[in-house]
Amino acid sequence: MIKGALFDVDDTLYSHTINAVPKATLKALDKLREKGIKIGICTSRVMAEMESFPQELLDKIDCKIIGTGATTVVEGEYFKSYTIDKEYVRKYIDLFEKNNVSYHYTDINGDLYYWGNLDLVNNGTYLRFANGNVKFKQYEDEDITNLFYYHAPEELIEKINNVNPEALISRWGSSGNICASLVDKSFGLLKFCQVFSFTTDEIVAAGDGGNDDVMLKMAGIGIAVDDAKDNTKKAADYVCKKPIEEGGLYDAFVDLGLIEEDRYDIKMFAFDNDSTLFDHSIGKVRDKSFTALEKLKEKGYKLCLNTSRSLQECYNIPERLMKMMNGIILLNGAYVIKDGKTEVSYLPDDLTKKLIAYFDENDLTYRYCLDNGKGYLNRHDADKEALFKKLYDVVPEVKKYEGEKVIHILYYATGELREKIIRMAEGLECCRLGISGEISPAGKNKGLSLLALAKEYGIDRKQICAFGDGGNDIEMLKHAGLGIAMGNGYSECKYAADYVTDHISDEGIYNALIHFGFIEE
Repeated sequence: MIKGALFDVDDTLYSHTINAVPKATLKALDKLREKGIKIGICTSRVMAEMESFPQELLDKIDCKIIGTGATTVVEGEYFKSYTIDKEYVRKYIDLFEKNNVSYHYTDINGDLYYWGNLDLVNNGTYLRFANGNVKFKQYEDEDITNLFYYHAPEELIEKINNVNPEALISRWGSSGNICASLVDKSFGLLKFCQVFSFTTDEIVAAGDGGNDDVMLKMAGIGIAVDDAKDNTKKAADYVCKKPIEEGGLYDAFVDLGLIEEDRYDIKMFAFDNDSTLFDHSIGKVRDKSFTALEKLKEKGYKLCLNTSRSLQECYNIPERLMKMMNGIILLNGAYVIKDGKTEVSYLPDDLTKKLIAYFDENDLTYRYCLDNGKGYLNRHDADKEALFKKLYDVVPEVKKYEGEKVIHILYYATGELREKIIRMAEGLECCRLGISGEISPAGKNKGLSLLALAKEYGIDRKQICAFGDGGNDIEMLKHAGLGIAMGNGYSECKYAADYVTDHISDEGIYNALIHFGFIEE
């Protein structure tokens, strides 16, 4: 019986791709805790480097094994620290300083000290985790738990290894972390067991790198993330089938029977259109997606199309699909069709004029939409017109803005220019897309607009399942009781989701609905 779960942190719990802990991973930790399983981390980071982790992760941790097993911290208090024999420390330091090798060390209070090339402090891969909590000081005979060297010449590494053959040095290329004799992550797992009186076969451990191998081998169940080193995968009992950003760890715990998949009481399904329902690689909605929608309708579910397209831009969406929808949310909620009735929301006139004047001053292309359901380009722009034709099979009419009431703006800008526009539009709904941005009326994003529509049907947030792939789908996935990101979606969209399904070309919608039991094969 599993009683404890011990995790490496970097690129196991914490994703450096999205600079966050994936939502599905946090949910897995909560489910493990609900079952009474103690949560621990075993990381090469030291205390000074822990603050860069999000508090929402740290709040879920019962025990921290830091410094690759050298120090155990329980409820903020040091449980035990193992220091490196000073005789060995002096030999290591002598080697480093004679050969101009930079190093940092951690004392028994968890403070971090660095000596050497200052560029490594400012730009170094490792020291950036300390968020500036580094003191520049040469070693002065302190008791230390960890000694880290940087970029040692190959001919020096063998000499470092021979200083103390019992030291288990974790290596990252030509850099390495030295602990006391026989201290490594397997030692850290034993300390985790000691704290909570567990046996090693009562532990599940997860990791991605070479210094995790011994931990995975010793644990009752070892899990390697999908992009782990080959040796780490060989050391594991289970290898994740998806990246951690796509819920790989969550799925692992479900597959291993350690947590149960959520059960959902869904009454409404909402779908983004482009690259979710509509597959641009084949220029149509896939047949299996239609089949899935028909099965949902037969079961009595409410269906909603939720897209940033204007009504005019729905030209190439099949009428068959549009007729299936109980509600159609366009322009992120600025234009809503329900039971044949249309509701529109407007941008404030003064701010609209101010924004459009700024677009014109900066020679930007933009599309603005009026309450007639049509969008207009401010000027001819061959690239943008070709993009509209490719995506929607329709090109907006070119018409200079003449002070009309506007319900939505799509503008083409990136970087600091886009950020300035977003600041100018404070109070409105702003969304960043790849090469563009969208501005909708206050309270009109895909998430809030979906909740408002569902409420009219007496449907609660928890009873909504939403599918999406892009940046403007994030709020929809967050607000839905079950948010599902497409496998072809943006990483930020996947992070916001409860579940990541297959790529659209691999029938992502159909497969997800089968997975959760909403429809049958």
